[in-house]
Amino acid sequence: MSDDRFIDDPPSGAEAWREVWQSDRRYRPRRDNAIVSFLRKLVRRSAGPDLDRQRDFNIVLLDLAADLRRQIEDLRRDLRGDVEAVQRDMRAADDALAAELARIRELIPVAAKRNDSLIAALDQKIETLAVRVRDVTNPIVAASGAPGATKSDFLYRRLEDGLRGSEAEVREAVAPYVNYARDHQPLLDVGCGRGELLAACREAGIEARGFDTNERSVSDLRQRGFDVSLAGVPECFTSIEASSVGAIAAMHVVEHLPVELLFELFSQSARVLRPGGLLMIETPNAEALAMSASEFWRDPTHLAPRHPAALVLLGREHGFAVEEIRAVHPFPEGTRFAVASDDPPSLRRLVEALNERLFGGQDLRLVLRR
Repeated sequence: MSDDRFIDDPPSGAEAWREVWQSDRRYRPRRDNAIVSFLRKLVRRSAGPDLDRQRDFNIVLLDLAADLRRQIEDLRRDLRGDVEAVQRDMRAADDALAAELARIRELIPVAAKRNDSLIAALDQKIETLAVRVRDVTNPIVAASGAPGATKSDFLYRRLEDGLRGSEAEVREAVAPYVNYARDHQPLLDVGCGRGELLAACREAGIEARGFDTNERSVSDLRQRGFDVSLAGVPECFTSIEASSVGAIAAMHVVEHLPVELLFELFSQSARVLRPGGLLMIETPNAEALAMSASEFWRDPTHLAPRHPAALVLLGREHGFAVEEIRAVHPFPEGTRFAVASDDPPSLRRLVEALNERLFGGQDLRLVLRR
């Protein structure tokens, strides 16, 4: 039968030691002879008060150690909580910073575009002012020109400056035609306007000659050293020999021509172009309803949108084959109807079809080969 007053082995842990000291448990006595046992009891009885004080001291010391452990554990728990809070704050700060950086990245192109737009608008105003000064100072090309006609030419130059965009934008738009003209020289630019295509051809070393019915445009281009004549369709072709031209460009011309002059453009182009020569036409895209029903009519000198099917038919009737036909110069993305990724597929297809029908390319590029 066990006796709870005694222990056989040393206790494990501070709590076990406290229990031993508090209950005053001792190691189990060995079986000694009577004399040794008597002496042990005598010593214990004489040292009893000191043993009690040692026991109490040990208990207090163990309690202090337990308190210290609890304080350390509380401190560790607080520190762990503080570290977790700091980590949460850092994660939240990282997420907020990432979101802010993403927003800034989105705003940078917007700001750049706005700056580009402001610079382009400023450039266009400077160009317009320079053109107005040149219009006033350049000599008259046609001495017999009526004053009323010259006044109308001034007005159209203002329309052209306001509607066609800056010269830099138009120079970028005519780059594909310059590439075509490299292997098809010389080039005739019918309706050369402000001369962006002529300037690009001169920089590329391409032989080019221009024609326009606007006396102020012709005078300005002549002062800048271009070979330009005051003539429209079909007079501009009168002095051109048959099969002597490599390419003809009609940039935003056909929408200004009555139908009989449109026919003459194709007829005379077929006459003067060499076999393999190119007739390059750019005109507002009649198939984009936003263009043909609205934007087209901003220019009061436009007569009618020219449908690509009609232009292709006229070309084939005069012996031309289609080299390239496409809608170019997309409308700004913000004008199109938006679709969401979670929209039903049928709705997305409908919106895409509407966008294509309403907001296809602003212009039509048609290149015909003789």
